[in-house]
Amino acid sequence: MTVPTIHAPSAAALLTALSLTACSGSSSTPTPKPTPQPTPTLTFTTVDTIAGQVGVRGSKDGPGSAATFNYPVGLAATGAAGATNGEVMLYIAGLTENIRYAQVGYAGDPVGTAIGRGESGSVDGDATTAKVRAPQGIAVGYDSPAYEAYAYWTEDDSCVVRKLTAYPLNGNRKAMTVTGQPYACGAADGPVGSAKFNRPVGIVANTRTGEVFVADTGNRTLRRIYGAAVSTLAGVAGQSGSADGVGGAARFTAPSGLAMDRQENLYVTDYVTVRRVTATGEVSTVAGTPGKTGFQNGKGSEAQFGRLGGIAVDENGTVYVADTGNHCVRRITPDGTVSTAAGLCGVAGAADGNINAATFDEPVGLAYHGKRLYVSDSTSQTIRRIR
Repeated sequence: MTVPTIHAPSAAALLTALSLTACSGSSSTPTPKPTPQPTPTLTFTTVDTIAGQVGVRGSKDGPGSAATFNYPVGLAATGAAGATNGEVMLYIAGLTENIRYAQVGYAGDPVGTAIGRGESGSVDGDATTAKVRAPQGIAVGYDSPAYEAYAYWTEDDSCVVRKLTAYPLNGNRKAMTVTGQPYACGAADGPVGSAKFNRPVGIVANTRTGEVFVADTGNRTLRRIYGAAVSTLAGVAGQSGSADGVGGAARFTAPSGLAMDRQENLYVTDYVTVRRVTATGEVSTVAGTPGKTGFQNGKGSEAQFGRLGGIAVDENGTVYVADTGNHCVRRITPDGTVSTAAGLCGVAGAADGNINAATFDEPVGLAYHGKRLYVSDSTSQTIRRIR
């Protein structure tokens, strides 16, 4: 899971209009309270494939239609460097043992390799020497002096968090381990050089503060990397559950996808529920019922999900989740109402076209940018766009 955009939107984009009623000025006439207007909801109409070949596994770079993927999972999106017409840079993690990228909006939507040689390993180095091992979650980082977007990613097998040190097209880019002990999984907080993780998956970066948050799936916790230290924001390592609460009082079942809204709240997919976590570690359940798998739209606990994957949040606070088990993408409005955003829930496929007829096959990664959703459709071996 992922940070949908780097830059905070304008105040106008975050505030809805207030309807005010004028009064006569008489002291006996109370001033009516402003009536809040509904939060706008994006309307999507079409699904299309921007990269990959349906059912074809591989790691071939080139034009999007000729490129191949091997179970793409993690996905992050940001504005492409030097974009003049809304071009987007996608970061893609999957089983090709490297970090890939797609330049959406350029001729042919070209796909390339940012780092990794396609050989399994957790080895730091430059574009010719670095190795990557089963990358899972991926997030956009940001280097303000260079004005470049780079990537953080998690490797669940090797239990580390790593970083691309520069933009994918920068010839000086390298892979660097941020924290975790390669192949020595555990649950230790403390200095980044000695901290341990247990099969981390989701990751998101706060580009304002420099904090990085990780869904430490194997430990059933949310971790925070800030400066040279790692701490646990919520949950207790090794203790499974669904309790809401603050910090160590909260419990998670299998936190995986991770996203951040404009108010810097975290949203987490926790198997069949969606949880919200504030900056102070207060955890609440937004939608779904713990332990109850299925498909049902509705409000809050009335809704049911299949196995959940990635998650993204738009500028209006609407949350989108990849409902991997149901082969569709779901939407959660700020009032907790769950509906289907795209795909035929319960029907696996790879059909493009109208939003009400398109199909997905185990979508996992989800990213939001420029009023578009991007999906890593893992079993169809493609990258899709919802617009």
